[in-house]
Formats: sequence, structure tokens, C-alpha cells
Amino acid sequence: MRRILIPTALLLSACGSDTPAPAPAPAEPVKSSYVELKADPAQATMSAAIDANDFAKHVQTISSDEYEGRGPGSLGERLTLNYFENEFRRIGFLPAVADGKPCKSFPCDGASYFQRVPMVETKVDPATTLTFTVGGQTQTLALGKDMVIGSRAEKPQIDLTDSDVVFVGYGVNAPEQNWNDYAGIDVKGKTVVMLINDPGFLRKDESLFKGRAMTYYGRWTYKFEEAARQGAKAALIVHNTEPAAYGWDVVVNSWTGPAHDLPLSEDPEKRIDAQGWITLDAAKALFAADGKDFEKLMLDADSQGFKAIALNATANASIKLTMENKFSHNAVAILPGTEKPEESVLYMGHWDHLGVNDAAKEGEDHIFNGAIDNATGVAGALEIAHAFAAMEQKPKRSIIIMLPTLEESGLLGSKYFAAHPPVSLAKMAAVINMDALPIRGRNLDMGVIGQGQSSDLELMLLQLLTAQGRTMEPEASPEKGFFFRSDHFNFAKQGVPALYARAGLTHADKGAAHGQQWSDDYTANRYHKPADEFDPDWDYAGVIEDLNIYFEAGKRLAEPGVWPTWNEGSEFRAAREASAKERAN
Repeated sequence: MRRILIPTALLLSACGSDTPAPAPAPAEPVKSSYVELKADPAQATMSAAIDANDFAKHVQTISSDEYEGRGPGSLGERLTLNYFENEFRRIGFLPAVADGKPCKSFPCDGASYFQRVPMVETKVDPATTLTFTVGGQTQTLALGKDMVIGSRAEKPQIDLTDSDVVFVGYGVNAPEQNWNDYAGIDVKGKTVVMLINDPGFLRKDESLFKGRAMTYYGRWTYKFEEAARQGAKAALIVHNTEPAAYGWDVVVNSWTGPAHDLPLSEDPEKRIDAQGWITLDAAKALFAADGKDFEKLMLDADSQGFKAIALNATANASIKLTMENKFSHNAVAILPGTEKPEESVLYMGHWDHLGVNDAAKEGEDHIFNGAIDNATGVAGALEIAHAFAAMEQKPKRSIIIMLPTLEESGLLGSKYFAAHPPVSLAKMAAVINMDALPIRGRNLDMGVIGQGQSSDLELMLLQLLTAQGRTMEPEASPEKGFFFRSDHFNFAKQGVPALYARAGLTHADKGAAHGQQWSDDYTANRYHKPADEFDPDWDYAGVIEDLNIYFEAGKRLAEPGVWPTWNEGSEFRAAREASAKERAN
């Protein structure tokens, strides 16, 4: 493997019962038991510089088959956390959690690197079916082939019995957009069927919402949340590859294994009984049986004034679930600031992935290794941590490395962390998130995810890119809603300025077409698939340049008095302004 060291001179200075599941039993906080597992000898020889060879070692190790796809609550988690503790101890970052609560000062007696995150693991009976009855005829949808379905309601069985079916367009209620797909119809106790993405997507109507860029209203998480608020019994999203930004196989891989959620005690928002997806073909068949043209109705739903349509159809299902209360863990380490330890800069990259596919056929690859998603982000955070720890003059503000769990389950680890942070979120200067870093050689540009709505961190990034001789380009695929699909979003909702940027598409030697081809191939053939594996032939020159950008941004943000702000018009600005008094104290 080619070793690439970035010289210091090149460093810029300028992730059938209604009985609820029992609450998780109190548990002892995680101490240092993980370090009792084997230490990785490769870690002992790593460089303090942001180094391609060391970055590759991190990625190769935690995405290996031995780590079993890093499923939360699995042996793979234990191995992963062991690796993190060894690394944090080696480079000199301190544990940040004691007795399950944030440390008040550092070093902290009895502290751990792991924040225990309670979770409920749910498995759906693979024999579960969903049926639609239309005009006396029954259509049966099979789990995995035609639909996926689950529940966050913490009940061992969900029964849909002759539940009326209603098509609610995009399932969006956005008063500020003068848009309500639920207007004039009562869906209490019913099954709602809806489209993925935002209104205007199919017609390419730039006058609706944010045009091509997806808003949070387009995310599947929002759609289920709103259906619950409307009182629906079940919600089904129609999968369509272009607006979803991924194929049906990604839905199946993500939804047919064990599902994880925070317990209701930690997330009291109303939840719908049953939620899932159906294929586009299944939706067309359902609507055709009722004499309706689903293709036309999809376009109708893209127009202002669309009214929900009640179908002459009912849904039936008996969803049996097994539930188990478990715990997973966020890894949290801190390098205390020399002048303002109560103020911080946070780096993050989720460590979890999809684990093992127990349903794989004999001889098939059954491990979701998650090399790009997101061993790369974790490796980047560890390299940046090492670089900060090796600085002769340590940062004046604290540097926090937070590697969250349960990102693949809906950003749950970061959601829990944001509710139980080791330092004040009001005094957190910014969050820098690294999720699924592209590795395809040097790139001439970088794109900000959610560009224009993020914050004045964009100006800082532009300055750093200019010093590298690179440009900042618009986000390549704003319609995919990546800003709402990674862990920084939970901090943005709390008002903390967040930077989520990735290498752009313009390869230094092969141009933009090569970058687009790499991106398309990854989405089609590796994203949330067992093929997302380490490649010994990867070219790390570009990702090392990106890591140096993130590192230099953190150095600037670690200076007291630097408080980035959200752009005017950002939905996150008000929350940041509300915490201004705490920063002033």
C-alpha cells in the first residue's frame, strides 16, 4: 500500500397485545471492560500526522469480516468500541462520561469513553404479509418482495383489520408553504399511502418548496412522524428509485433485519403503529384494482391544491414482533481546551452499520462491512483526533470526538447524545460531520451538503479550499436530502452550526464524469450492500486533503470568540439565537 504523509508545511494555517415493552432495566455504566479484548498492534505504530497509511489501517480493520458489519448490540460493536478505546488512550484523548452522565471537569474520576444508549431491538416475523382488499379481490404483498413493514410502537403485535386506505400525496403538512395533504380528510385509524421526496419533484416544479433540493418534508422519517400526528394507524411509502435516491434492495437490506429504536421513555413523540414501504408495482396494482391511474395521481399530487383520495380498499395485516431491550453506545472522547474547556468543537462520524444478513443464502456474502459507510468517517475522526493531540500548543477550546451509534436506524445515537451532551450545546462552536467519505483520488472541488442553508461555516470552508487550490461547488445531488440523512442534523435542530461537506465530483485527472461514475456505481452496487468493502487499491490522496480541510477548520473554530451563525432564513437560526445569553456568560 502506498504511504502518503502530508508534510507539516502543507497543513493550512489560515454519520396480539397492546402491552408496551417493559422499560430497559437500569444497568451499570460501561467502564474499561472493552479494553480487556485484544489490542491491535497496528495502532501502536501510527503516525501523529494525518496519514494515508494509518487512515487505511483504521478503515480496513473496522470494516473487516471480523467486525461483522458493526451491528448495534453485537460482537461487532464490542470489537469496534475496544478499538476506539485503545486508540483514544494511545493518543491522549480523555473519557467524557462518568456513571452514565457527562463529566463536569477533566480528567474525570471513573470516566468511560462510552455513553450508554438504551434501545429496543425489534424483529418482524418473516412470514408477515400485508393484504389489500379491493372490490372483493385480495392482493397479497410478501415481506421483502413487495413490501417491508415494522413498528416503533413497542407492542408485540400490530393488527390492521379492514383499515381504510387513503392516498395522501406526499403526506406533507407545511403551513409555511401553504400545503397540507391532509386537509379535508380524517385519517384516524386508517392506512395512508404516500410518495417519497417533496411536492414538485416529479414535475420538476422549482416553485414548490426548495425546488430540486429536498427538504425535511421529503424524508421518510418526517412522513411517518406526520402520519402519527394525524392519527393514522399505518403509513406506507411508495418506493420510487429516482426520488428515493436508492433502489428497492436498499430498502429491503435496511428494513428486514433487526430494527432499533430509542425507548418511548427517551423519545416520547407520538409514533404510528405500523410503518413501511411498498414497491411501485404494488402501488400501481392497488390503484388499478380501484380503477385509478397511479401514474396520473402521482403527478396530481405534485400540484398545489391536491386533495387526498380515499380508495375503495382496506388493508389487513397481523404484524408479530419480538422485542428486546438492549443498549448500544456512543464513543465520546475529549481533549480539554487549555483556556475555554467549557467551549468545544465536535467532530463526528457514525460507527454502526447493518451487521449480518442472516437470511443470506449459503455461499452468499452475508456481512455488511460498511467500508465507505462509514468506516471512512470514523477513520477520519481518529486521524484528526491524533493530529490535535500531537499539537505542541493544544487547542484553547475542547475538541470532542463523538462516534455515534444507531445512525442507520434513524440518527438515534446522535439524538440521544444531543439530549445528554458532555458540554453545553450552546457553547459548542460547531459540529463537523464525516459520513461516507468518497475515496477516488484527488478532487478539485468540494461540495457542502445543504449548501446555502448551512451557516457561515461555508465561508471558512471556501477560504481553506482556496488555499489548497480547490473550489467549493454546489451540492451535486440536493434532491437526495443528504443534509437530513446524517447525524449533524440532530445538532442543527438544537441550533449548533454544522458542517457536512464531501469531496466534489471533479477528479483532478479524470474530470467530473469519472466522479459521477464512481458515485453512481457506489449507490447502485455498494451502498447498504455487502459489496461496500475495503479495497487495497484505493487512492487516498483526495481524502487526506479533505481531512486536512476538516482539521484546519477545527483549529480555527477552537479559537475563543469564534461563533459561527446560521444564514438568514435558516430554520435553525432561531434556536442558536435563543442560546446567545449562555454563550455570553
